[in-house]
Amino acid sequence: LLDCDAAAPRSQTMGVLVEWRGDDAAPTRFVFMASEKAPSACAETLLAEEQRARHREELNGLYVATTRARERLVLSSVQPARAHPGSWWARLEALCAPTAADEPLVVPAAHGGAPSFHMKKVPAAPAGLAQAAIKTIANATVDARAAAFGQAVHRLLEWALPGTPLPPAHVRAAAREFMLDLAQARSAAVFAERIRAGQGAWVWDARMIDWHGNEVTLLHEGEPIRIDRLVRHRETGAWWVLDYKSAARPERDDALLAQMRRYQAAVQNAYPGATVRAAFLTGQGEQIDLE
Repeated sequence: LLDCDAAAPRSQTMGVLVEWRGDDAAPTRFVFMASEKAPSACAETLLAEEQRARHREELNGLYVATTRARERLVLSSVQPARAHPGSWWARLEALCAPTAADEPLVVPAAHGGAPSFHMKKVPAAPAGLAQAAIKTIANATVDARAAAFGQAVHRLLEWALPGTPLPPAHVRAAAREFMLDLAQARSAAVFAERIRAGQGAWVWDARMIDWHGNEVTLLHEGEPIRIDRLVRHRETGAWWVLDYKSAARPERDDALLAQMRRYQAAVQNAYPGATVRAAFLTGQGEQIDLE
């Protein structure tokens, strides 16, 4: 069994829950779930049942894996960054004996004559192609880290309160969820605290807004778009499209401006006749309105 001490899967997003008992002609409930971390009240019981069923299925898989071994059962794992109490490794480690890494797991059968198997080798890639591949992988790694940092900021913004430091437990939770080290998670927390305490703090103030949504997904010109935060001003009724940015001057970036115009157009299509405004909220605490 390979990689037996992996972390538990993340909570699912954008899915459905179906309650359909075997003797019913149709489903009793069909619930769209934006996120399992914050289920609606009507779905809490059904989600808990689904999660218990997943847990039972995982234990069934472990039972099958352990009972199908004929001679020897071998577990492997990389050293995890943190303990995973519910993993297969944690459940079975106390019942197992360590084996040396160079110990053969199966004794090869002795046979004479020429070997019947030949391993073919892939020719070395030209230097130019190899360097291009390395650069592509490096860029993808940087993009993935930036995306994880941004997701952590979004999560911490949901938890942060203006003028109040984020509790260390929240920072550690964001680090675990998005696989950041503690220094990166603390940087994301500082970023989130500056936004919540800055010029755009009003977009979280229930006295100023009568509707809000985080990571709002809309379909515009046949393509899905996701808005960091969308609110409606209580007094004026105007919709505000908010986008979080780490850059100090995002309004000078033509690509970001074009993206915000698309966001505005999508909201305008959803609410014809309404006033739709847009602003960047930066890690320096600024609210930069777009005219």
